[in-house]
Parts: sequence; C-alpha cells; structure tokens
Amino acid sequence: MKSNASMWDERFGQEDYAYGVLPNEWLKERISTLEVPQQNAALFPADGEGRNAVWAATLGWNSEVFDLSIEGKKKCNLLALHHGVQVEYHVDDLALRPFVPHTYDLMACSWFHTPSEIRKVHMPRMLHALKPGSRFIMEGYHTSQLPLSSGGPKSLDLLFDLDELIAELTGKLAPPMKIIHASVETVTLTESALHEGRARVIRLDLLRV
Repeated sequence: MKSNASMWDERFGQEDYAYGVLPNEWLKERISTLEVPQQNAALFPADGEGRNAVWAATLGWNSEVFDLSIEGKKKCNLLALHHGVQVEYHVDDLALRPFVPHTYDLMACSWFHTPSEIRKVHMPRMLHALKPGSRFIMEGYHTSQLPLSSGGPKSLDLLFDLDELIAELTGKLAPPMKIIHASVETVTLTESALHEGRARVIRLDLLRV
C-alpha cells in the first residue's frame, strides 16, 4: 500500500492541476468578507497544489501551506509564479508539525480528511496557532457523502460528522472557539473531474476568542 505522501505525489505529479486552479467556493466566499491586516499570516493546511493559498495571496494575505506532497509544493510554486505572488510551503505532516501559539490571523482548509484518531487530537492542537479574533474556515465531505460519486474518501472514519467535529474543535483540547457558521449542505461541485457533481459537505466558520 502506498503511503499518503506517495499517493498525493502521484496525483499532483501530473501536468494538470488535480482540483483545478481556482479557490474552493466556500473558502472564497468567507475569506472575501474579511479585512486583511497589514501585518498578517494565513495558514492553509493540506492545500495540495496551493490553489487556495495562492488566491488568498493575491488579496494580500501572507499565505503559508503545509502538506505531505513535494509534488504539490512544486505545483504551488508554479501557480504562485503565474499570479506574481509568493507562498511559503512546508512539506509536513499534521501529526508531527509544531504549531506556535497565536501565530495566524486566518486558517482555512478544504477537503482535509485524516483518520479520526489523528483528527481528534491534532486539529484542535492546530487551532492554538490562531490569534484571538482570527478565523478558522473549513469545508469537507460529510458522512452522507459515502455513496455519492463526486469525490471524497470511501471510508466513514475519514468523513466528517458535524456534531462530532464541532465537539472536537470547541472541546477541551482546543482553544476557546465561537461558532459563526456550521452546516451540512448539499452542493454541486465543479472543481475538477475529481470533485464534480452533487455532494454532501460540512461547512464551518469559527472565531478564535
């Protein structure tokens, strides 16, 4: 069985961008409403080929990515060059990566699916890197996505139950977080052939308080 890193390297090593070059629609909608601080830092966990981080950089965010894939980093660098921006990209693993408290003004991710035993510990740990008053914005596949063919893991353990996720991200392992938006929605994805069609997703927007 291939490691996660080698799987993503194979996917991102192709000429085309696996999920397109445009930002995720939910992240775009929410981030577009935020004021960009003059001195800022924005983290895009598991951003693959960097489409969200690069787009945010065009708005003035100092974008940083961590992801398992060296091939994703190469594609992100090319996309950033095309748009005339810079993105700091670290090939790293959520479970191993250190997070400095009160570092980021924004944290945003789409389709960041990990085994539940990792998610329950390390996603709340990651939130401590947010500054008070900053935002965590996220979209992922809901458990009801499993029978659908519009993308996502084919494992219930890797999909999101909204109530469980909120409990984790606002629980004892997380910093104080306030829910701005939390929903399960049916959407039509048009990101690429890998994310296309009717889908069931969770959408979150949390405030670090």
